[in-house]
Amino acid sequence: MKKAHTGSYQSIKLVIFDCDGVLLDSEEIANEVEIEALKTLNIDIDSAHYQERFAGVTTKNVFAILAKEYNKSISTQFLKKVEAKVVDVLEKEVRTIPNIEKTLQEIKIPKVVASNSHFSRLSKLLTIKKLTQYFDGYIFSADFVKHPKPAPDIYQYIAQKMLVSPDECLVVEDSETGVQAARQAGMNVLGFIKSRLFCAENEEKLLKAGAFQVFCEMKELPDIIHRLSSIEKNLG
Repeated sequence: MKKAHTGSYQSIKLVIFDCDGVLLDSEEIANEVEIEALKTLNIDIDSAHYQERFAGVTTKNVFAILAKEYNKSISTQFLKKVEAKVVDVLEKEVRTIPNIEKTLQEIKIPKVVASNSHFSRLSKLLTIKKLTQYFDGYIFSADFVKHPKPAPDIYQYIAQKMLVSPDECLVVEDSETGVQAARQAGMNVLGFIKSRLFCAENEEKLLKAGAFQVFCEMKELPDIIHRLSSIEKNLG
């Protein structure tokens, strides 16, 4: 995998995981529900374009953007119904990213979750898939801050709450939106792409957004962190 830059290494004291596309293979499922909901408003958008344009963006912001473009009005009640449908479908269909449980077990550094999803959805799905145990209850949502990713708010909030400096954090993100948010917060970011089939087309996007390295197999993460820790020791 390519590397964009070497990073600004301090001792890694916290590993921060995005959720959708990093812990849970949920993005395509949620997207399809949202796309079908938009069709009822005569907003027709194909799944590939939807994913490329809005990966990592909150549903509320996506719908606001499209409503403006299509001159539509979208009520809060409509958004709530869409969110409820997304959660219902995800509860039945979502799967974890391959090897994520073993990876989380092997990483002994404290870990937290930082997601643009609503906290209720995030907490419910991570509990269902038995992943909350790896984060000691430290699950952070965009609901906790004023501005969601790509704003840096959630990452700044986490650093304050976990009593670490940004350069002591390592973030794992799968979208340009998330990478940009973490970089703006002063954190080093690894880009993750869940399938090697999509590496070539997405790798450059994540590197350009600010990821210093991109990887495509979750089981590689513990070794990557070990190598970064070795660099830190040598620099120290």
